[in-house]
Amino acid sequence: MTADWHEKHVLLKVAVPVSVHSNVATFEIPYGTIERPTTRNTKAEQGKFEVPAMHWADLSDDKHGLSLLNDCKYGYDAKANVLRLSLLRSPEWPDPHADEGLHEFTYSFYVHRGSWKDGLTVRRGYELNYPLLWSQAERHSGNLPEEHSFLTVQGDNVVLTAAKKAEDDNAVLLRFYEWAGKESDITLHPDTSVADASETDLMERSIQPVTSKDGGLVVHTKPYEIKTVKVQLGKAGKGGQL
Repeated sequence: MTADWHEKHVLLKVAVPVSVHSNVATFEIPYGTIERPTTRNTKAEQGKFEVPAMHWADLSDDKHGLSLLNDCKYGYDAKANVLRLSLLRSPEWPDPHADEGLHEFTYSFYVHRGSWKDGLTVRRGYELNYPLLWSQAERHSGNLPEEHSFLTVQGDNVVLTAAKKAEDDNAVLLRFYEWAGKESDITLHPDTSVADASETDLMERSIQPVTSKDGGLVVHTKPYEIKTVKVQLGKAGKGGQL
């Protein structure tokens, strides 16, 4: 959507009525989700005329639902069977020129069967916000195949949110979190051999070693847990180097 906005005292929202009736809607928050009521029976509920969310909000029942995704707008509300997303606003205080000018943004309707968990809405939100970046290179020699994955994560119920060099050495830090409320063993497959691997805290201090099985790193993950794995890479595997 592209808008050249020059209104005063106007709030622009997109509203999506859906064929779902539920007492709660689900909203994404950092490394998790929260359910909020779709009713307005109490003062507390009436005070939730707008609530924050990250990549998406969802209204579902046991059979089907709809997720309203966004790439840069974070004010939602859900009332009865209607999901709304705030797009542009024009207050005169504290900034009399708030939101004035040209805007480009994207919101998407994602219809799915079952709940937002069944529809993997978390992944759809990340796909919208982190599209594949590409660049065209000149022809050159190399031993990578036409298709190649530098890291494979086995487990639909987790999202890899960061991959970075460790602060104190040349190891690689991988951070992911479990979003479905399901305890499971997550397997990480780097494209090279692994000399050593361990779980760390958020300060990158080692907590315990990570076990290896069938060439992968197995990390036992509890519901909604954030995991950080430090990997000392060995020699390149069959993927090779660029």
